[in-house]
Amino acid sequence: MNDNIYDIAIIGAGASGLMLAANLDMESSRGIVLEGSSSIGSKLLMSGGGHCNITHGGPIKEFIYAYGSEGQALRRCLYRHNNLELARWLTGHGIALADENGDPVDPSYGSGGMDNAGRIFPASMRSRDVLDILREEASLNCWQLEADAKVSGLRKDGLWEITLVSGQEIRAKNVVIASGGITYPETGSDGSMLDIMEDLGIDINEPRPALAPVYVENYPYSELSGISIPDVTVIAFSSDAACTCKGKAAKMKGDLLFTHEGLSGPVILNISKYVEPGELIRLCYNKELYELPRRMQGVLRTRSRGMLGDVRTNVLASFLDHDDFIVRGVDEHGMVTAGGVSLEEIDMRTMRVKRFDGLYVIGEALDADGITGGYNLQLCWSTAAAAADDLRGAE
Repeated sequence: MNDNIYDIAIIGAGASGLMLAANLDMESSRGIVLEGSSSIGSKLLMSGGGHCNITHGGPIKEFIYAYGSEGQALRRCLYRHNNLELARWLTGHGIALADENGDPVDPSYGSGGMDNAGRIFPASMRSRDVLDILREEASLNCWQLEADAKVSGLRKDGLWEITLVSGQEIRAKNVVIASGGITYPETGSDGSMLDIMEDLGIDINEPRPALAPVYVENYPYSELSGISIPDVTVIAFSSDAACTCKGKAAKMKGDLLFTHEGLSGPVILNISKYVEPGELIRLCYNKELYELPRRMQGVLRTRSRGMLGDVRTNVLASFLDHDDFIVRGVDEHGMVTAGGVSLEEIDMRTMRVKRFDGLYVIGEALDADGITGGYNLQLCWSTAAAAADDLRGAE
């Protein structure tokens, strides 16, 4: 890298950073993408279990609810650059799409061609194909991609001055933070850029893992590892003491998966951002005993036995109605990060930081995250495209 002035520097070569670079032609300008890790797009390769759940089908207005309390703030950005746009961009660049059953998804028919698709993947079910096209388009757009370029400092002195861990300094007229959150630090998402932005006086909401398995005290279901139960209601309680429920932090319904060490599955992943160690999590199976897998019936009967070995029917009934556990922890390797740069700091039309000229934040670095199903990669696309509009001077 030459210590020259760049028109735009993107910090982070993950999904949102590469999506921005793939959407913004720098042929007549100078642009650089700085990746702190040794590999470009490594976390994107992991998305969707390596299959890359790129977005979700259905009307974009229904997406708002997937982002919880942040959904309304994201609405303008999501509507302007929606799931149909992303799907058309991918197919227009040679990436055929399919739903989770492998059935083709064709966005050329408009949103109606995606309404019943649910989770949308590349038809190849390979994250690598999406990463490759993003890298190819970034290169065609004349972006300079640099790995092993970890940022250690950022300050404004006329231009933005970026200091790298190596000691090198580069300057840029505009800087886009696309550095991700705190999960999977080996991919570059270690939260260090959030600390740097906080030093600038930008409001950062405490980052924490989201879409993560949950571990509970005295977990009784290790032998059921791999068993999934559909339509389970899960309630996370907020409490001052573990034994005193003060109120519901969240309530969700979906498929529950038992693992050897704890609880997982879509309903647990989605509620995990609301779960705190020492607090109560309640599982309501919404089923009669005979409707559950036989191995689980056996565990529940064992847990219901009294001192004389008899099954106490009232205890068994209570487990079916509300199986309560104290949370021991949330897996630090969540799929995404909850928390990050407060949305109040951001002009959501442009992704600019309101109080700093030439500074943008996109993707997972924002305090916005969605449930499972492709919503988080869609958010990367929508915020990256909004920033690209502003950087190219679009109205």
